[in-house]
Amino acid sequence: MPRKTASRTRNGTGKKEKERAEKRSKKQRSSLPAAQRWRSVSAAPGLIIWGVVWLAGLLFTQFLRSPASNIFFGFISFLPVASLLYSLIARRALKLYMISEAEFTEKNADTEYHFRLINESILPFPFIDAYFRLPLVNSVRTAERCVKISMAPLSDYEMKNPVKFRFRGTYEIGVSCLYVYDFFRMIRVRVDIDSFTTVYVLPRKLVLEDDTAQTVSDSAKQTKKSPNSYEKIEVSDIRDYRLGDPLKSIHWKLSSKTEDLIVKDYNSGTTDITYILADLSVRFPTEPPEKPFVPVGSDTASQPAPDVAELVSDEAYEDMNEYCADGVVELTVASVLKELRSGRTVNLMWFDERSEIGAYFFELRSSADFDTIFRLFATAPVAPAEKTVAGLSKMIGDSEDAKFVFVLPTLDTPTVTSLCTMPCASDSGSYGENEVVVYDAQERFAHPKERGEYIEGCRAQLAEHGLMLIKGSLDGLTAVSEDDPRKKSRPKGE
Repeated sequence: MPRKTASRTRNGTGKKEKERAEKRSKKQRSSLPAAQRWRSVSAAPGLIIWGVVWLAGLLFTQFLRSPASNIFFGFISFLPVASLLYSLIARRALKLYMISEAEFTEKNADTEYHFRLINESILPFPFIDAYFRLPLVNSVRTAERCVKISMAPLSDYEMKNPVKFRFRGTYEIGVSCLYVYDFFRMIRVRVDIDSFTTVYVLPRKLVLEDDTAQTVSDSAKQTKKSPNSYEKIEVSDIRDYRLGDPLKSIHWKLSSKTEDLIVKDYNSGTTDITYILADLSVRFPTEPPEKPFVPVGSDTASQPAPDVAELVSDEAYEDMNEYCADGVVELTVASVLKELRSGRTVNLMWFDERSEIGAYFFELRSSADFDTIFRLFATAPVAPAEKTVAGLSKMIGDSEDAKFVFVLPTLDTPTVTSLCTMPCASDSGSYGENEVVVYDAQERFAHPKERGEYIEGCRAQLAEHGLMLIKGSLDGLTAVSEDDPRKKSRPKGE
């Protein structure tokens, strides 16, 4: 019995692998653009019917041997040539224009694009297949769509396409080509259009909840050096005397020359710098795992550990990385605006193939500074798997007393390990001093309960190193951090 069960399992697994291979092959064929499916001039299905009629006409002519049969056979023989010439006229006669409303639009905003096809000849074209490239409803990609059109002589056809982009990113929208058929659909002629426009979809500016009270880390940074202590502290500025300034800060030489009290301002050694590192790296495979999930409590003797990263369906793997990158970008924007509102200087970093050095680093002192690079960051592409926040942190020099915010697409064991071993993390660090913001794509995971338990385990591990875990969701406008997991085990008064 065990051998039969193992054999059935192997056969079932092999069948699933075969089905997935066929699905991948079908997907690859369907992903080819229309311009690559058929040549510039190709035979259409109607040519098969013409072949049958031509053969019948040949036999009819041989048996009857009459002038009428010869005329009929000649007409049938010349018909493909006439159809070809007729279809080739469409290359000169048909013009297509695309009118877009805006190059930049915001996510979930209503946008409309106009396509206008004009027939400049006196000939009708009843069979036209127009191949548009338009965004999918529930994806971050564009897909090819075929629209069948009939054109009367000297007419025009206008199509309005309302679009609502669900994900931020860069989209190529336009028309690749037209396929024009003759009246008998024997010949197919391709009319290359290749009219595309790039649409940049910007993310929303969500709001992360501001701290209602000063954190332990903030108070520590603000009181690390007293402004009245001048040992090894540089003079940063001079100004007029204000009531309450200590006598030690008065610049007596300048005061004697100006006859007014001049005070020296000192650099107190405090820091108000926040490093925000956005992780746009690929974390999920584009194909579902081959090993099936075995639930706990089944009769199987040896069952693998639950794969907490398994997605809810095979189709979810296709765009999961772009889906998570979309969440990371919006949560990063919210984190940047939150830190700027608190008066801190933000150093924003992310890996980007558009940069000559492979990454971008910007120092932001105000929301106006962030607005200048917002579109650049908003359209950042997905980065390779090895381009994680661990690599970004190595590019930072002296970061003593700075705050770190890591925005991640997901949590896994290697990421948690690298976060806990970074120089900014320590066993004695104050909880909440540094933050880990992870995009919570709970609806896409096949086993949300196991995934939730795994996240809670990561939360406790990060908390031991002073890292506060925040699960960010894009459903609302607020991402709220959980309670300190270490407080639950502390005695009263500690």
